[in-house]
Amino acid sequence: MKYDILIVGAGTAGMSCAINAAQRGLKVGVVEKSDYYGGALHWSGGHMSAGGTRLQKEQGIEDSIEKHLDEIYQINNKSGDHHLIEKAVNEAPETIKWLDDNGMEWAPECPRIIYGHVAYKTPRTIYGPDKAMSIYKVMAPLWDEQVSKGNIECHFNNTFTGLDTSNGRFDAVICNTPDGECRYAGRHIIITSGGYGSNPAYFQEKHPGIPLVSSCYPTATADGHVILEKQGAKFRFGTYHLPSLGGMEEEEGSGRCDFNKAWAMVLTSVYRNPRDIYVNANGERFIAEDEVDPEKRELATMQQPDWCFWVIFDEDGLISNDENGNHNPIIIGRTISEMKAEAEKENALCMADTIETLAHKTGLPVGTLEKTIAKYNGMVDNKKDPDFGRTYLEDPIRKAPFYALKVHASVLVTFGGIKVDKDLRVLDAEGSPMNGLYAAGEVLGLGATSGSSFCSGMAITPALSFGRILGRTLS
Repeated sequence: MKYDILIVGAGTAGMSCAINAAQRGLKVGVVEKSDYYGGALHWSGGHMSAGGTRLQKEQGIEDSIEKHLDEIYQINNKSGDHHLIEKAVNEAPETIKWLDDNGMEWAPECPRIIYGHVAYKTPRTIYGPDKAMSIYKVMAPLWDEQVSKGNIECHFNNTFTGLDTSNGRFDAVICNTPDGECRYAGRHIIITSGGYGSNPAYFQEKHPGIPLVSSCYPTATADGHVILEKQGAKFRFGTYHLPSLGGMEEEEGSGRCDFNKAWAMVLTSVYRNPRDIYVNANGERFIAEDEVDPEKRELATMQQPDWCFWVIFDEDGLISNDENGNHNPIIIGRTISEMKAEAEKENALCMADTIETLAHKTGLPVGTLEKTIAKYNGMVDNKKDPDFGRTYLEDPIRKAPFYALKVHASVLVTFGGIKVDKDLRVLDAEGSPMNGLYAAGEVLGLGATSGSSFCSGMAITPALSFGRILGRTLS
């Protein structure tokens, strides 16, 4: 069977594309290497952004497409693919309205300003109470309806392995299945196969020498990138790579962490004033721990050995509450007893009765760590940090047991991706469209839609929007 539209990947962009195309009566084929649809919607925080949404208007927040775009360019210094950024920002309000019209439930605190990235000045980040699964709950019935009508056929357990052409046009996808190799034909082929943060070899190829501790969706294994590049497609924006702070390897050396299960609150001090210090592999502080700007913190960590550091605190730092009376621990969502149980395992978090023993457990130099902590305690006593200008100096590190939490600059999303034109057509190394091939979602790379900085909502919203655009315009 030859499909009108053939999609590789049943995730955020793939689902929105398939639904919109099928609702027009087109015959849509989807190949998916998992045995379920939704992709990273099962994993992501689900943050979206748009200017001039219903939620903003109901709360008297003045915003617009132009203001949204202007703030993005302020944050990312006008980097990225301007055609795609502007396409995404212009389409975003319609995408949010589409979700609204189909019953999307929004978290009650939205819209809001998110400080885990360089913040917008305007509250425009929105998400559902179940993170990205709130989006999934909107799209799943629409998908199922079109499947039941026969307009969508999804082939699960199909691993994308190749492309084929005829008459100078890409018109077939080749997959490995449990029953052998299969070939699917389509008038238009859309690659929505996700990123590459769960493929260490490919990551090192694109980012040599950069350590990878990944919290990306497990199926983000560069399948689409590898095949498209073999066919001559161009990879770009790898130099924009920017990690997120807070990842904890629950198994030392695994290269994996999980944003949803074990994450340290070190990405900004807006949500938690530091009751601790950060030291690098040399046992030395390297930043004011109360620095607000997440990008300054990320860039500082990237200058440290192995792009990681240890958060050092004592028993009072563990059990004390913040100025609002909340526990607000360094590991998000953990209780004191859970933290102590984690420390007993001596994986990412360990504890000791002396600083000397703590240094031995972490591999940090004993003398330097003792000197760093003693100097910091003097800063607390004097209420002045001459080294980095930290102003929140309320918590000395004196009461045993002492704790060390190893934190990595981690990968949540990959910035590099396949180059497309303003119509989302895949381009070759010379900049010419590869006939019949389109792409959307993280396969384009966050650098394309967000630039060299994290701009809140500029991953999922463009994925949904670009999928919808392709689904309603290709025929």
